[in-house]
Amino acid sequence: MENIKISTAQFEHKSADKAYNISVIEKLSKKAAAEGSNVIAFHECSITGYTFARHLSKEQMLELAEFIPNGESILKLTKIAKENDIVILAGLFEKDENENLFKAYVCVDKNGLVAKYRKLHPFINPHLTAGDQYCVFELFGWKCGILICYDNNIIENVRATKLLGADIIFMPHVTMCTPSPRPGAGFVDPKLWENCESDPTSLRLEFDGMKGRA
Repeated sequence: MENIKISTAQFEHKSADKAYNISVIEKLSKKAAAEGSNVIAFHECSITGYTFARHLSKEQMLELAEFIPNGESILKLTKIAKENDIVILAGLFEKDENENLFKAYVCVDKNGLVAKYRKLHPFINPHLTAGDQYCVFELFGWKCGILICYDNNIIENVRATKLLGADIIFMPHVTMCTPSPRPGAGFVDPKLWENCESDPTSLRLEFDGMKGRA
């Protein structure tokens, strides 16, 4: 297997402003490539925005969501990947021809879509449909998988993805654990960061509690 350098990025996305969010993805992808990264992975729903969707109707969700792989955002990611010779992973809401809605995460390279994963345990909007399969694909000789946020809380999902051959599992989150004006964002008590080394379970339990409120 080749050596692989992966960058990760979580930025302050704007709700439903795909043009802005993709512009940030482009800027950070260019920066990561210049620093020698082969891959950059962004947070869940980094293209569409996330928590604001809890209040959207199905019609509003369908307007926001895109088809994959032929939607505009996937085409733009492919262009960015090609121009910067970097693989990009990012999240968005997806729709299909039957008007089913999914919370998706994609991997795109200079040739287009490499992989797509649909969150198994979506809860941000009642109109989302759960994914029904795991995802394993290859990057630079490495077997990779994807599990979105709460999917990782179910240990069987991680175990199954590994048993399917994954050496690397991308686990995109919106953690809500840093100062942020975004509605619904939360904070981790600084004492938990300070105590992390001596009692790592305290931080994990706080993360789980915040996910439950998202």
